[in-house]
Amino acid sequence: MARGTPQWVVVFYILGMLVTGTLNTICTKIQFTLTSVGINGQPELFHKPWFSTLNMMAAMGLVGAIDKLCRSCTPRKADPLLPDMGPSHGGDSNGISYMRKVILVSIPAAFDILATALCAYGMMYIPASIWQMFRGSSIVFAALFSITFLRRRMYAFNWLGLALCVGGVGLVGVASVWGDASSSSDSSHDGGAASMIIGMLLVLAGQVVQAGQIVAEEFLMKNVDLPGMQVIGLEGAWGTLMMFAIAYPLLWVAPGSDGGHLEDPFDTYAMLANSSTLTGVILIFFFSCATFNATGIKITAHLSGVHRMMLDASRTVLIWLFGLVVHYCWDKHSAFGEAWTPYSYLQLVGFGILMTGQAVYGEVLRVPTLKYPAPTPYLPSPSAAILLTSPLPHAK
Repeated sequence: MARGTPQWVVVFYILGMLVTGTLNTICTKIQFTLTSVGINGQPELFHKPWFSTLNMMAAMGLVGAIDKLCRSCTPRKADPLLPDMGPSHGGDSNGISYMRKVILVSIPAAFDILATALCAYGMMYIPASIWQMFRGSSIVFAALFSITFLRRRMYAFNWLGLALCVGGVGLVGVASVWGDASSSSDSSHDGGAASMIIGMLLVLAGQVVQAGQIVAEEFLMKNVDLPGMQVIGLEGAWGTLMMFAIAYPLLWVAPGSDGGHLEDPFDTYAMLANSSTLTGVILIFFFSCATFNATGIKITAHLSGVHRMMLDASRTVLIWLFGLVVHYCWDKHSAFGEAWTPYSYLQLVGFGILMTGQAVYGEVLRVPTLKYPAPTPYLPSPSAAILLTSPLPHAK
């Protein structure tokens, strides 16, 4: 914890990150299960993953705008309640102009758009808890990419942690497919095991791209020495611009099932206008995204690896409990509820192995007789901080 930081502020940010992070994932699932009247006058499911991506980017941009406003209204001599732990200057100390730094941030923003869209597509096919667990696989791809592109060194404990993560994710996936096949009549989503596999593959593809974003940010941080909050805001601004200038025009001309388009923004607007419930869920999703990004980038630098692991595990457990409560206490046919299958115990074991692998990889759990490097002080990559990802392998 940073010296001089009030304890109540740290607790507030931790609770905010846990609650809004959980709410973010739940609202992502709920919005894809709601029905509204589209532009053709017929009711349809709100399957708009790219609009969800736009919301995420806009929320990140809002974080940057608020951070800019707060900084401009705060006297320079006053310290913020919870300052950034990363570099806080944006001048030319490293020979690169501020404008070039802003332009460089567009690279991880492009990664973020594709990763978020792939994960959103995957969410339409699998339960929220499985989606959340599979996001833990990004640590595997980030480590492998860091070896190839950043020339990072992997220790024996890193390899052991990655092996456990792969085994845990695989066990969760197998248990989910078997559980879905064995209880098709009580399943909370349509399409059976095939849809489950498609959804998991999409999420894994998203984690590959997300890992690329983390590695790109790590590489660029040597030149883009800006505070994490500014980087998040700039990524959101770039992402929003790219969505309107590149993504949506391509989605309009690409053939698809959404009125002849891959995704129709006019149909999206009509569905929002015709459903106050859908609009409310979208607004909650938007503000939870913004709050989660803000609290995530602020608080993770002040937490130990144990605390980060506990937060990530608690978030997954809360999401899983929400699905179970919806299924057994509200409506067992609800699309965002989850049933407890004969293979849920196997899924729970897989989740435990995944968390153990992350703990070993992130040096939270130390294995006797294995060699360990000097500890790193904080997570340099904003995306790694927000995703509660363990640090990348140490540089040589």
